Amino acid sequence: MKREDIIRAWRDEDFFLSLSDEQRSFLPANPVGAIELSQEALTTVAGGSTCTVSCCSGCCNSCSSGGLCCC
Repeated sequence: MKREDIIRAWRDEDFFLSLSDEQRSFLPANPVGAIELSQEALTTVAGGSTCTVSCCSGCCNSCSSGGLCCC
């Protein structure tokens, strides 16, 4: 299998699924590793959050004045 096809199989799930079982058996393991997160790990994800400090009312962010602004 060509290098480009191996990389495409790692990145493109539709392409990977279009490969035969025999072709998939020749693919090396993805060097990135597993890309699935457990449900427990997902409970701590805060993507896009601007929270820099936790406080009693939830999330506090640095203000332009240098203090903390709690939301």
